[in-house]
Amino acid sequence: MHSKSEIRNTKYETNSKYEIRMFKTASSFRYSNFDIASIFDIRIPNLKQRLILISFLISWLLVAAQAGFARTIAERLEGRDTLNYDVSFNGISSGSIQWKYLGRQTIDGRDLEVLSVSSDTKIVFFDLTSDERVYLDSETYLPYKVERDILLYGKKELITEYYYQDDGYVKIVRSSTNETTQEEIYRQDKPIHNILALLYFFPDNVPFVEGKWLDYNLPTQKIRIKMVRERVLRTGAKEKETYFLLGRGAKRFSLWLDKNNRLPLRLEFVFPVGKVTITRSD
Repeated sequence: MHSKSEIRNTKYETNSKYEIRMFKTASSFRYSNFDIASIFDIRIPNLKQRLILISFLISWLLVAAQAGFARTIAERLEGRDTLNYDVSFNGISSGSIQWKYLGRQTIDGRDLEVLSVSSDTKIVFFDLTSDERVYLDSETYLPYKVERDILLYGKKELITEYYYQDDGYVKIVRSSTNETTQEEIYRQDKPIHNILALLYFFPDNVPFVEGKWLDYNLPTQKIRIKMVRERVLRTGAKEKETYFLLGRGAKRFSLWLDKNNRLPLRLEFVFPVGKVTITRSD
């Protein structure tokens, strides 16, 4: 058995004219560290054949890089540790949301990426203040645990979500100020996502195909997301190249993801009474 950091060498012989030595890495090897010259040792006497093969291998690497290797959250944040968003309802300013990256921690023997998200919103009759902490597996970026401290209409509630990915269920424990505790179990197909982590840190290693729906499992529902097209998003004097996505589930929503890091620049949620828009402010 090879460790994750060990590089394995496999030799492929296609015919007597040439051979390729390809070095495979463990799945956790990141494409940002690729050195093409060290990955492939190509020996082809014919120059034309060599150029054709090199072109093919480079194309394969580009596809594999998008489909198989995810950047870390720190890499996607590009040196910052916070993301700030303004919230509006039908064009009226209604609050703010801030994400903060707290780094990697070892909890219960697992390496986890830890993020906090603070929300302070008041949308017509909906008054919500929350402080939440999201723990993601450092290899799969799937949720391990989510802790939510919510103040809704002045009523405080503590909610902890435990994600048992291997067993295909989520345990949700609710505690209120009157010291009552309620526990719920939700079984779901694997893998199971958390809506906050999914939308704000959309999987970096999922290839986008225009018009193709992608299915995701949440604890209590399934949602579908598709990339409609690439488009320019204009916010004030800034223009950004984005992936424009549509989502369908219990609510309809839209996402504009920065093409460079797949972090959302804008989110829109459609409700019967109007539209909530969340826009990056930093």
